[in-house]
Amino acid sequence: MNNYISRCKDVIWDYLSKAQHTENKIAEGRRIYQPDSMEQEEKRLRGELAKARKAAEEKIESIYHEASAGAREWGQLDGAKLTADAELLKGQGVTPDQFDALVTKYQDNYTMLDQLRKYGEARNAEAMKQAHEAGNHDFYMGDYNVRGIPTPDAKMQEWENMRKRASYFLDVADGRGMDQFTWTMAKGTADKALDEWGKEPEAPSPIDAQETFRKAWGF
Repeated sequence: MNNYISRCKDVIWDYLSKAQHTENKIAEGRRIYQPDSMEQEEKRLRGELAKARKAAEEKIESIYHEASAGAREWGQLDGAKLTADAELLKGQGVTPDQFDALVTKYQDNYTMLDQLRKYGEARNAEAMKQAHEAGNHDFYMGDYNVRGIPTPDAKMQEWENMRKRASYFLDVADGRGMDQFTWTMAKGTADKALDEWGKEPEAPSPIDAQETFRKAWGF
C-alpha cells in the first residue's frame, strides 16, 4: 500500500474511533442525565470532537502537500538518471512485452519513463500509419501501452483525489452534510471502502457511493 494513503487511513481511523466514542458517550449521558444537565455535557463533547476533526484535517492536508511535493520532485527530468537501458530503445528497439517490463522497472525514474513514453508513442504512430495504409481502418492504437506510464500530472491528481476521499471519510464519521438515513447508508459502505483503500483490487470510490445514495433517494 502507498505510504501516503496508509498514513491518511491511520488519521481517519483515529478520528472514526473518537467520533464513535463521542456518540456513545452522548447516548449514555442521555439515558442517565436530565436534558438540562446533558445539554452542556453534549456541547462540551462535540466541541472536543470538532477540535479532533480540525486536527485530522490538518494532518491530511500536511500529508497531501508532502505527497504533492514528492510528485513534483519525481517529475523532474534529469539526464543523470538515464541508464544503459535507454540504448535498448535505439535500432531494433524492444517488443511490447519488453516495453512493459521496462515501464515496471522504472516506476521511480521519470526520466526513463519519459524516454519510454516517447518511444512507445512513436512506435504506435508508426504501426497505426502502416495499418491505415494497408486498408485497416479499425480503431487501432498500437501495441505499446503508453497509457500505463505514470506522469507528474497523473500523480498530482492522484494525491488530490486522496485528499478528497479522506475528507469524505471524515464527513461520514460525523454525518456532516447528511441526513440520518444517508449517513447510516454511507457509513456501511465507507467502512468497507476505507478498509479496502489502497489495496488491489480496490473497492469503488466512496465518493461515488455517496453520490449514488443521493441520486437514488432524491437527496
